Amino acid sequence: MPVICSSCGGQKPYGDFVQIGYKADPKGYYRYIHQRANGIRISEWRSIEPDMESYINKQAGVYCTHDGCSILDGMLTPEEMEMISDRRLPVQQAFDSDMLVQNLLEVGKRIRSDVHVHQIDANQGAYADQILMPSWLQRKLLSLGINKLYQHQGEAIQNIREGRNVVLCTKTASGKSLAYNVPIMEKLVSDPNACGLYLAPFKALVEDQFTHLKEWADDIEEQGNKISLNGFSRFTVNGQQISVGLLHGQRNVPEHMRKDQASSFVFSEGRYWLTNVHYLHLILQGAGSSTGRGSQLLRFLQNLRYVVIDELHQYSGLLGSKVSLVLRRLRMLCDRLGNKNVQFIACSATIANPKYLAEELTGMRGMKGFHEISGVQAPVKKKAILMWNPGLSDDEQKKRAVVSDLYEILRTIYKDGRWPRSIIFTSNRQQAQLLSREINMILRSHLHDHGGLSADEPHEFFLPYHAYLTQEVKERTIQKLEQGEILGVVTTSALEVGIDVKCLDVCILLGYPGSQASFWQQAGRVGRSRDGVVIMMLQEEPLQQYFARNPEEFFKLPPESAAINTTNPKLLKEHLAYAAHELGGTLTNAMNYVRSSALRKVVAEASDQWQQIEGKLLYHGETPRYQTLYTMGATYTVVTKNGWNEDILFQSVDERSLIRDYHVDAVFLGPDNRTFYKVKWVNGKQRKVVVEPVRTDYHTRGIVRDSIEIHDITNPLRSDAAIKSNLGNIIVKRSTFGYKKIYNHGATPPETVQLTNTYPVSFQTEAFWLMWDHQGRDELKGLLNDVQNHESIDLETLVEGSLHAVEHAIASAIPAVVRCSMADFQHTSFYSGSALFGMPGMFFYDSQAGGGSGIVEVVAEKFEVLLEKAQQIISSCGCSDGCPSCIQLFHCEKQNEPLHKAGALLVLNHLQKYPVCNHS
Repeated sequence: MPVICSSCGGQKPYGDFVQIGYKADPKGYYRYIHQRANGIRISEWRSIEPDMESYINKQAGVYCTHDGCSILDGMLTPEEMEMISDRRLPVQQAFDSDMLVQNLLEVGKRIRSDVHVHQIDANQGAYADQILMPSWLQRKLLSLGINKLYQHQGEAIQNIREGRNVVLCTKTASGKSLAYNVPIMEKLVSDPNACGLYLAPFKALVEDQFTHLKEWADDIEEQGNKISLNGFSRFTVNGQQISVGLLHGQRNVPEHMRKDQASSFVFSEGRYWLTNVHYLHLILQGAGSSTGRGSQLLRFLQNLRYVVIDELHQYSGLLGSKVSLVLRRLRMLCDRLGNKNVQFIACSATIANPKYLAEELTGMRGMKGFHEISGVQAPVKKKAILMWNPGLSDDEQKKRAVVSDLYEILRTIYKDGRWPRSIIFTSNRQQAQLLSREINMILRSHLHDHGGLSADEPHEFFLPYHAYLTQEVKERTIQKLEQGEILGVVTTSALEVGIDVKCLDVCILLGYPGSQASFWQQAGRVGRSRDGVVIMMLQEEPLQQYFARNPEEFFKLPPESAAINTTNPKLLKEHLAYAAHELGGTLTNAMNYVRSSALRKVVAEASDQWQQIEGKLLYHGETPRYQTLYTMGATYTVVTKNGWNEDILFQSVDERSLIRDYHVDAVFLGPDNRTFYKVKWVNGKQRKVVVEPVRTDYHTRGIVRDSIEIHDITNPLRSDAAIKSNLGNIIVKRSTFGYKKIYNHGATPPETVQLTNTYPVSFQTEAFWLMWDHQGRDELKGLLNDVQNHESIDLETLVEGSLHAVEHAIASAIPAVVRCSMADFQHTSFYSGSALFGMPGMFFYDSQAGGGSGIVEVVAEKFEVLLEKAQQIISSCGCSDGCPSCIQLFHCEKQNEPLHKAGALLVLNHLQKYPVCNHS
């Protein structure tokens, strides 16, 4: 039944209502409920203002806006009652971060944990000098609550107005989006044909930007031809019509949430397109077509004035190399259309080389290079960062589990009238699900005793958030957080960037996230609108324990440098074919976009496809088949049967997660945080995992084993009696050996169950590897004999630890030398490997299934340089046994064991005597 007024409901079955509540705030708040024939629409909660006399002192309830009468509660279904019930938790009116830090230090002392506090003082930021602005723009900024612009915003606006390309590198929540939207909106208002393009790495960022752009619209009464769809909006700014819209793929998007109609409007009349780099790559394909949306795309590109590249730092390594070629194709198209006026505006979190990355990514160097704005006095709130190292357990034998301390921390945070909103970062999706459930159970009991909440209230205080949840669930979770219906989320890096949630006060990291960039991004989720507290809980892992012993050294670590390779021949060959298709088969002045040496090499190697005539390149190859920028491989959807229908629990599950978490008989917690499910079967053809709900007291965790097999050798680089080096293809095989039953109450120890049907997942990729033969192995042993004589360590462990340390040092050197990121390649080493007939070896291989990135070829080509760099990394470090600055890596699957620093230096000297590319 609909929401019906008790007075006028007979005459007006559909109407508008206001709901008033006091549960979260004794001052009161309200929201609007609109009952229509097709259902109920509910607005966000807002505080009751002093001038709202008709709402003040009114009892909590739902009232008709027409006559102020209450509704007929008895007419509502249970689902409708649930929809309009007030689920808000108390709101934290003022947050005393100093008091919370003091309370946490006392708890740390009581439970014997080591806690180091690093303070970041508040900074008001430096304001810009008076910037000339039209009166309409001044009024608009005032309506957005902006009285003054900060120095970095003013500098960016002035340089963009003067036609320069700009890269803005400041801390999170420093107002970067305003710095580019002010000049863009100025241009869109003054020039009715001008267009803008916003690019982001993630869909969530694009949607967030779309929401903010709609705030620029004139007041409702000034709007004429306004349209608002899910993904498209037409409105006026200072009387000038502007159409803004989203463009992204429809994969894994339910039918009712698709934006097909919206995208038609965006293509036909959109002047500010918002999309991600992956979809832009596919959009450009349309330029080579005379049918479809080709003419609409050309209209947009002909008038394109600004390209915003948000989260610039994300485009490092292989992805950045690919995106650099997409942006060059974009520039080629604009140039062909006579549009020479495209400006690039890049925004980045703190990295060591933002100007270099922006210029490499766009190809805009020299006179057309970027003006860098960084290191400025951007505004920051006070923030306390606690480095928390759990103490020993009661039996003094080993450290307490991190989650044990986490529960103590949460009990401390949520007492004495404190109700801050929190975000907890964890390393994997399964932990996000399970931990949110455990936290809810603990807080429900705790808040009954200390928070004044009813113990039987069916409240979810924390919800999980990760990439496998459906879009609807993720959006609903963020909405609940912003509306105050939950206290926080337990998330993976999915919330590291992309969503601007201003209400967060406390951020807890369960372990070091692996890089300075990730740490500061996660820490930057709090302290946006007021003071914040960040707690990084250190795991019992050598790298993190090193930080525990040297906390201030951690805070002095420089930001990482980003690196891309714009001359990668494999990628260049692929994208030149795309460019030729988009430009009608002819590339003019290609050397203006691509380094001439790299271009000549590609053309020479594919002389049957390319013909050079008077500075032009003519393409005679086949029409290219566009490949996605990021190869995910097969993905699965986890579903439960509901009669003839299927309910989606999780989506986009990759094959590696499939065999670990969703193998047959696996038991896992569902997205509702209450129901456990068991896998009945896996349908490989339809890419579905069919599950059913079960009552159980355990969940499972797959035991996965990886192995490497050599498929073929494509280039034998060196072969002699001591050491061999090869380029070739390997097969990385991952199989589920069995699984552990982990009991939810924790009293029963885990049980291991062996699986007979393992259904291995394997992928072929390109690799470069070294293999020591019998003579080489003996040389290694002899080399390390003296070290063994001085230490109580067996020779095999010493050799393995030395090789392992060399592997880590080379891996640390690869990103800068090869111009890629750590995520683009993988590596392993061993004293006795089955892939190498029991001999010692070392592998570096492409993370991408099928290879094709060209990374391992460059590793082989520059291996001597890498050995020198690795030696510098180790020998220049003053530590005695190895540390994060030399041989420890966060992502090491062997937990940085064993590692031997002195042995590694001897092995590196030994390797430099054997040039990789010398044949015997």
